[in-house]
Amino acid sequence: MKEYSNHLLSAGRGTSTAAMYVGRIRLLARTHPSLLDVTTVDLEEYLADRRTSLAAESRKALRSAFRSFYGWAHATGRISTNPAAALRSVRVPATVPRIAKDDVVQLALLTAPVDEQAMILLGRLACLRLSEITHLHTKHREGDTLRVTGKGEKQRLVPINDHLMGVLLTLERQQGVGYYFPGRYGGAQHVSTIGRKITTRTGTNPHSLRHAGATAAYRSTNDLRAVQLLLGHSSLATTQRYLHVGMDAVRRAAEGTAFVSAIANPHDVDRIFRPGNEPSYDGRFAA
Repeated sequence: MKEYSNHLLSAGRGTSTAAMYVGRIRLLARTHPSLLDVTTVDLEEYLADRRTSLAAESRKALRSAFRSFYGWAHATGRISTNPAAALRSVRVPATVPRIAKDDVVQLALLTAPVDEQAMILLGRLACLRLSEITHLHTKHREGDTLRVTGKGEKQRLVPINDHLMGVLLTLERQQGVGYYFPGRYGGAQHVSTIGRKITTRTGTNPHSLRHAGATAAYRSTNDLRAVQLLLGHSSLATTQRYLHVGMDAVRRAAEGTAFVSAIANPHDVDRIFRPGNEPSYDGRFAA
């Protein structure tokens, strides 16, 4: 695993990404200790067995890890054939994103201590991922922007909303230089700790805050590219999945399907189809 991890890191993968890939292979090793003897059938069975226990996104991530690991093992001569090469793509069905409701979030902020306010607002107003919130350091604030390191160690600049700025400055005055959410024994708090605090305080998961922020940003700008840069996505398709079309817009769309000129009473039929104006039956009943 050390050699595989070095392979990932040398190729420019982030440390967290490399750790996740190695972790998924270690999970496979629990049921298949002889990793280099695994067959395509074994991998397909492994994924199929987890169809009900894991979301499609998680199974897709497993497949990516398998293809990466066995592609490396095959390229370096550790195995003669690549058992993951024939794995079919895992289809991820389109879903309506869950977003945190603004009134619920604002009520939570009224009673939250300043550090939890910052956690919540970094998710809702800056649209940061949970891992990005966890590792945010005061050195990452450059004036009124945050230099955020996201997936794959890709950096982006995120402008700081005025409300969020006030909370961050308060934390800086209270804590000084360092992580915004320091751990008890040095370093930052664990990602699960911060996730639990956000969920307990708001009643919703941290990622729903990011969805809500992305949706609000798009409603304000109608600029999908700007929202993509704010979120740090590699593709616009990913950004589009984050946006939630409110039911008010759906209702307006449904209302728009109404007949432009409706028949007021049965006698209108004679007026519409009176001799000389009656269309052919083909025209009247064509699909």
